[in-house]
Amino acid sequence: MTQFVAKRVKFRNGERCSVLVRVGGLPVHEATLFLNRFRMRGCAANTLHGVCTTLAFFYRWLEDMEIDLLARLEEGKFLTDPELYRLADITQYRAEDLPDDKDRKSSKTQVISLNRVGVNGKRKQDVRQSVVVGSQATRLRYIKSYLAFLAGYIAATLTATKSAKLEVEAKRGVATLSAQIPWKSNRATLGSRVGVTKEQQDRLLAVVNPNSPANPWVRDFVRQRNWLIILLLLASGIRRGELLNLQISDLMQCEPRFNVLRRPDSAADHRVLQPTPKTRERTIELLPAVMRQVWRYVSLRHKIKAARQHPFLIVSEDGDALSYKTIDKIFADVRRAWPDLNTGLSSHVMRHTWNERFSEQAEEMEIDATAEERARVEQQGWKDNSKTSQVYTRRYAARKGREISRKLQEKLDVPDQ
Repeated sequence: MTQFVAKRVKFRNGERCSVLVRVGGLPVHEATLFLNRFRMRGCAANTLHGVCTTLAFFYRWLEDMEIDLLARLEEGKFLTDPELYRLADITQYRAEDLPDDKDRKSSKTQVISLNRVGVNGKRKQDVRQSVVVGSQATRLRYIKSYLAFLAGYIAATLTATKSAKLEVEAKRGVATLSAQIPWKSNRATLGSRVGVTKEQQDRLLAVVNPNSPANPWVRDFVRQRNWLIILLLLASGIRRGELLNLQISDLMQCEPRFNVLRRPDSAADHRVLQPTPKTRERTIELLPAVMRQVWRYVSLRHKIKAARQHPFLIVSEDGDALSYKTIDKIFADVRRAWPDLNTGLSSHVMRHTWNERFSEQAEEMEIDATAEERARVEQQGWKDNSKTSQVYTRRYAARKGREISRKLQEKLDVPDQ
């Protein structure tokens, strides 16, 4: 069992927060003080939880290394350079790959689980999976910040001599850890996430059509809802959090439009993990035919008694507001039913797809690049002069680059033989 876990909590006023706790125990006091700094700065609940999960990772590592960090700091000492190097190394792996309590106890008693022994009697090697470089860098930055905070917090309780010693040691240790934070290269773009092709998009919509025999879902409401989810993601380019945050009142009665609104820490949302928009508020326009499908779904939703007790548009069969996990499961079902459709199919791939179709349509309409970019920024809810579009239009830009390159090569005097 994992000793430390990041736990999400919801207060009566709707505010979401995260605390680091031992399983079955109280919150870790120092971690709570550190997390409160992020909370007071108005950081999003998901940002706060990301910090908390990093602290859980860090405390599990301390437990595994049998390091009593507080006791050491109270002696005016800090983590040694070899320990910091080892910490930096372990942050490149998933939290699931850290040894749990059973593993630690087994290693101390020299008892080896049969699950870890191969057919030839030799112990199996644990296969660790790496996280992306950006995740490792973020972990190390949070841990570095926490260590600096903790050293200052403890130093204030020590004698002048020990406090001065700890200040020097902490400064050295933080500098050592800072030097281990990896730099994320922007040049390694091959294999980056892209949208689906036009042919794949058409096939996806054909597969999830409620009347399609290939539709992977059985019950009619689920078929209708899941088709609408994918249709709205492709039609509007909104994020899954924005979709799950939609309320009936966000739909315009007399126009084919809906509003994307920010509702952080809403008391009306009973989901602990509240779906929240990351982008600016805006109005999205749909084709009248698409909007009619939305209202058709609303009539089906209204038949579910529990769904009438809250305002959220997208609901489960039981009437509860849908969760992130259910959205992920919808796309997992499609991938499993049609593995050749797109191996990386997800809700965010739909956002990439919308941006690629947007670029293609702008080119077809001969809209100049500046106007296209301004329109895209407005539709996606990004900040003015945002460069985020470069992430979402990578494949389109690469295709245009290849076309221009071929035109240049055609001007070269190369014998055709």
